[in-house]
Amino acid sequence: MISVCIPNIRQVVQDDEKYTTYQVHVQVSGKTHVIEKRYSEFHSLHKQVKKSIETPDFPPKKMRSLTVKGIEQRRQALETYLQTLLDKDNVPKSLLTFLKVKNLRTVSYDSLDELGKEPQRSSHQPVMSFQSDAYLHPPSCDSGLPDSLDEGVRMGLYEDVVEVT
Repeated sequence: MISVCIPNIRQVVQDDEKYTTYQVHVQVSGKTHVIEKRYSEFHSLHKQVKKSIETPDFPPKKMRSLTVKGIEQRRQALETYLQTLLDKDNVPKSLLTFLKVKNLRTVSYDSLDELGKEPQRSSHQPVMSFQSDAYLHPPSCDSGLPDSLDEGVRMGLYEDVVEVT
């Protein structure tokens, strides 16, 4: 299973350009890696994904203010957007590429759960067992009380009433 969160943002100033990157923590089968994406990359992903599936609401490009509060709201909206896409029955391949999730054979959650696991033997253990068949060899009961369960089953299955003394 894949889960994502965007816990941090980073303000970048490069060549007289100022922009925000979002740190996306991607967890696949217990292993986590971090990628940084700009809003424009999220928007490109949205345009690709909406061609193939119905998408959730995407945070708008234009914001009233690019204050810390506004950027935090966008961060939360982008995180919700990614999580909603991952909750779909078929995860789009473009989303997996965006999240840099590799080595997937299929895109179903069944295979995602198995990603990175070693083959294991079945861990099924019997819940209870019987020494002998209770109907072929009924247990002797010295309590003096009738075994109403045994009697009821015999009546229902075999139409045979046996007095247990």
